[in-house]
Amino acid sequence: MFQDFKGVEITAIATCVPKKTVGNDSFGELLSAKELRLFEKTVGILERRWVEDGVTASDLSFAAAEALFAKYPSAKNDIDCLIFLSQSPDYKIPFTSNILQDRLGLKRGMLCLDINAGCAGFVQGLATAFALAQTVKGKVLLITAETMSRMLSKKDRATTMLFGDGAAAVLIGNTGNQNAISNFNFFTDGANADAIIIPDGGYRNPTTDKSFEPVEDEKLNVKNRLNLSMDGARVFDFTLREITPSLKSLLEKVGKTTGEIEYFLLHQSNRFILAQIATQLGIPMDKMLVNIEKYGNTSSVSIPLLMASHREKLSGNQSIALCGYGVGLNWANAVLENTRIDILETVSI
Repeated sequence: MFQDFKGVEITAIATCVPKKTVGNDSFGELLSAKELRLFEKTVGILERRWVEDGVTASDLSFAAAEALFAKYPSAKNDIDCLIFLSQSPDYKIPFTSNILQDRLGLKRGMLCLDINAGCAGFVQGLATAFALAQTVKGKVLLITAETMSRMLSKKDRATTMLFGDGAAAVLIGNTGNQNAISNFNFFTDGANADAIIIPDGGYRNPTTDKSFEPVEDEKLNVKNRLNLSMDGARVFDFTLREITPSLKSLLEKVGKTTGEIEYFLLHQSNRFILAQIATQLGIPMDKMLVNIEKYGNTSSVSIPLLMASHREKLSGNQSIALCGYGVGLNWANAVLENTRIDILETVSI
């Protein structure tokens, strides 16, 4: 699927992470010192942020949105649509976007939507927000937020060291700037939906006493059926097989070469994977922005946090490429041309 827009832009982005920093030394019971150093070298994660007990995705979202409105106070009254995109909502029912509408003091005459999406979610949510921004008079507020740490077994080496928590609030509007051109493409492989999954807790497999029973696998990882489960080898193969061709197809569609893209901002899954994709694209690593060492994999929040980490580089009129990939399996790309984004400094709570 291909989608394009003119005149719709990201005005500003604010991000939030928890104050609690979890370094790799915290996992000394899972990995030896040698294994930890190898993990740091290949995956690239040195630390991640995890929420304290009682802190939810909406709390991180509220802090990010408040930082945004502190810079743009008049925008609060202009919000016609709020999209909350997350795999870790406050409740199954009601929408977390409804909770945030009230907590942020937004008007009642607006549309609130929740979207359940993961690692490709920021790009998917951005396209959804752009489409809405073309039809409403006011602004669209896109919020992506995750408390991935709540899903993890702390005894599962395949997942617990990879993921972090965070939130982003993105202000989007139809500015009328016809030089601002955005193009997207989207892909889905539902046949491999179980490659990243929480098996129980939904209505296909409701929670039972058995859901809480810890199970040790052949690699001595321990988790239950309410924890995130990931087939790392299958996800790794999918990433190196699908991402580069999909990015190249979008660039070809819009008539751009890799040399005409200032920076590539990909979902922060693994430093080795990012380096391999850079090689496949034929670009130097200084065009492939990275911040995985600070925050780990924050799912749909990883691209906004990446933008915040490199805000000085992304301050001008530029052409940038975005790519999200993962759970679903889904992957989505965007090329944003001639757009100026006010990227605020990350706050923490």
